[in-house]
Amino acid sequence: MYQLAKDLAKEFDGDVGTLKHRNQIKYLDLPTREDIIIEGKELNIQKYKQIITLLFPMHWLGREYKRRGLHWICYDQKTPPAEKQYFPNLLRRQYMKVFNRLNAWSIKGADEYWDVTEREQKPRWTKKRKETELDLTDYATYIGRRTDYKNFAWLQKTMKDLNIPFKPSRPNSTDDEIWYCLSNAKMLVTASLWEGYGRPVMEAEALGIPAVAYDVGSHKRHIKKGICIPLDIKNIKKSEELFKKAILEVWQRETNKKPG
Repeated sequence: MYQLAKDLAKEFDGDVGTLKHRNQIKYLDLPTREDIIIEGKELNIQKYKQIITLLFPMHWLGREYKRRGLHWICYDQKTPPAEKQYFPNLLRRQYMKVFNRLNAWSIKGADEYWDVTEREQKPRWTKKRKETELDLTDYATYIGRRTDYKNFAWLQKTMKDLNIPFKPSRPNSTDDEIWYCLSNAKMLVTASLWEGYGRPVMEAEALGIPAVAYDVGSHKRHIKKGICIPLDIKNIKKSEELFKKAILEVWQRETNKKPG
C-alpha cells in the first residue's frame, strides 16, 4: 500500500508529503494543528493542494483536510468481506465488520473517488537485476503479507508437498530485497483468496516471470506467461487441485525438470 501511495504521489508531480504506516510515525497530533510531526520533521499541510487517501483511518484525515481546503482524492484500496473463508477467527471477523463499515462511511464526501480495481498501477521494475548479483539456484517465490485471506499457510505446505524449492520474501521486505527475490525466481506463486489489486503478480509478469494465482483482483489481466486459476470459494478443494497442477506445469516448463 505504501508503494502505491508513493506512485500516486509521483503521478501528481511537485512537492510530496507522505504519511507512513502508523508504526513509523513518531508523533502525530491531529486534527488540532497545521503541522504534522513525522519522524522528527514538520510537514506543513498549508503548502499542499490535495490529499490522497487509500484506506480508513486515512480517509478520516481526508475528510478533515477537505474541511481545511485541500482537494480530497479517495483511492479506495478496499478490504475483504468479513466472512469465514477469509477470516477463520471469529474475533477477526467481528473486527473486519466494524472496520469495513467505518471504511465505507469514511469515503463519503470525497472530491474524487477511484476504485483500486479499475485504475492501473505501474511496476517498479521492467528489467531483472544483473546476473552477477544473483544466487542462481532455482526456486519459486511469494511476495506479500501472510494474513488469513492470503492463504499463505496452505501455499507453504503445498510447495513443500510438491517438493519445489520455495523462498518467500520476508515480511516488510525493502524494494531492493523484493527486486532481488523476483529477479532470480523461476516463478511467483500466490494463493490469495481476495485481492484489491494484486501488485506482486503484475510486477512479476512485467519482469517476464510467470505467476500462478487465483482469478482475483487484477490477476487475470496481468498474467501472460503464468496461469490464472478460477476460484470457486464454495468448492475450494477443486480450485486447490487446479492450483497444484498449474504450479507443476509452470515449474516444469521454466526449469525443464520435475520437482525434487
